[in-house]
This record gives sequence, structure tokens and C-alpha cells, in this order.
Amino acid sequence: MYARREWHALKKSGGAWKVGRFLAFITVSHPGKGYMFPARAAETVKPIIDAGSAEKLWEDDDSLHRHSTIYVQAPGTPPAGHYAISVYIVPVPDRLPAFQITGSLYLAASRQWDGMLDKPSWPDGYAVTFHVDDRRWITSNYTDSDLLARQRGARRSRTWGDGRGFGVRAKVTADLTAEALLQWRRQACCAYDRFIVLAGVAYPYGVDRADPDNSAETVNAILQAGITAGAWQDVTMRHCKGVAFFRLPNLKRRGVHEVRLMVLPVPEGFQLSGTIADMAEHAWAEHDRRCA
Repeated sequence: MYARREWHALKKSGGAWKVGRFLAFITVSHPGKGYMFPARAAETVKPIIDAGSAEKLWEDDDSLHRHSTIYVQAPGTPPAGHYAISVYIVPVPDRLPAFQITGSLYLAASRQWDGMLDKPSWPDGYAVTFHVDDRRWITSNYTDSDLLARQRGARRSRTWGDGRGFGVRAKVTADLTAEALLQWRRQACCAYDRFIVLAGVAYPYGVDRADPDNSAETVNAILQAGITAGAWQDVTMRHCKGVAFFRLPNLKRRGVHEVRLMVLPVPEGFQLSGTIADMAEHAWAEHDRRCA
């Protein structure tokens, strides 16, 4: 309700308007000191984006319209007991040439290393892939009761959110983290001092519309396992300068999800916000050029 009032006031003042395909760039400031992992705000951001849908700012917030959701930590300290969340809506082309965050962000990050003496040995980054079965898949759409039901082979709890599965979420997360560590150790990685992560999410066969950042809990568990695997020192903004969620094509089988992490090193002083704006502007320029 609060977010809908904010969106409505923005619409009325001309500060927000309807878009087609878009990026949602989220900045988060927390009341404490030091670094945080901003993608943990995904559960709070979800109803904020839903409120934008209710205010008809976009047709839907699924992956057909919301191409990607990117999380970074913003400087500044909000009042005690509060978090500050800013949502920047960046329109991108939905027609040929269709915008692709993977190639655009890869090129933008790679260019910033040109001429730098501290260029890493793997300046082009790397990708690692994780397969997660239904029993370990955690999403904001599942309550603890749903997760418990999935352990027993059911898709959803018959009594949605009845609380009987209290505590199962922590157990599933621990199991997922242990499995992710095993998969980390079967793949090559490189520990960068500063990096960004593009988290591609592939759903089982038959899934139509979905919101990839609903899987933030699953991706966070995989990122946390990466600490033990030696992929990075931590996943706070001290080293991880941003996490972007986007959708991959569906898998050709049921019961299994895939998370593909594309890890790109970035130089000191890297600003993801400016990079997002630049690549969106370039995408529209290329779109206009081809349509001229």
C-alpha cells in the first residue's frame, strides 16, 4: 500500500510513466555501518515492483517485461531503524536488436580495464553453472509449508502458509549451500578483489512467466558457498559491486533449475549505475539506427 501511494504520486507529478521492457536498478542503504549484500532486499523490493504493476506503469513485472533486476549498495546512512531503497526504471528495446544485459555489461566492464596496469589475468571473467533440484529450490513464492510439501514430492502445500513447516527454510538453505559447495569444487573460478555477478536463472520445462529475482535466496546460498570454495572473500559490496538477475531459456527437463553465474572483474572506482545508463543509451541508439 505504501509503495502504491508512492508510485501513484509519481505518476500524478509526471515523475513516472508507463514503459514496455525495462531494467529495474535497485539501490539499498542500511542503517548500520559497513558493507551489506543488497540483493537480500529482494523480498522487500518484490511488493514495491508489484505496486508499480498495480499502478499500470508496466504491463507485468515478469521476465517478458522486466528484463533484469540489478542490486547495489548506495552510500549514505538512513535514519535509525530504516532502510532506504531507490528504484530506477530504465527502458530498454523490446524489438530487434533486443537488449541483452549479458553482452552489454560484459563489454562495458571489459572496456574499463583498457590501459590499466592492474588488469587481472582473467579480465574477461568466467562462468559457473549450478543445477538445483525442486527439493532445494527456494523462492519468495514458497512459504515454509510449501517447502516442506516439496520435500515430500508435492508442488505446493494444500494449506498455503499454515505455518506447519516452520524452520524448514533454514534446513533447505543449509542443504542447498552444501550441495552448491560440491558443485563449486567441480568448477574453475578466480578470486577477484572487485567483481560483479550476472545471475542467469533457467526454469524447468513448461514454466511460462517468472521473475528471476524471486530466486534471490537460492542465488544467495550459492554465493555464500562460493566463500568457502575460495571464489571470493565475501559477497558484500566491499568486493561484490553488484548482482544482476535475468532469465535464461527453459531447460528441457522438469524438476531441475539452473543458475549460471557470470563473474566479471571490475576496476577500482567502477560505478555500475553509470554503466547501466550507458549501455541502455547505446541499445536505444543501435535500435534507432537499425530502424531508420
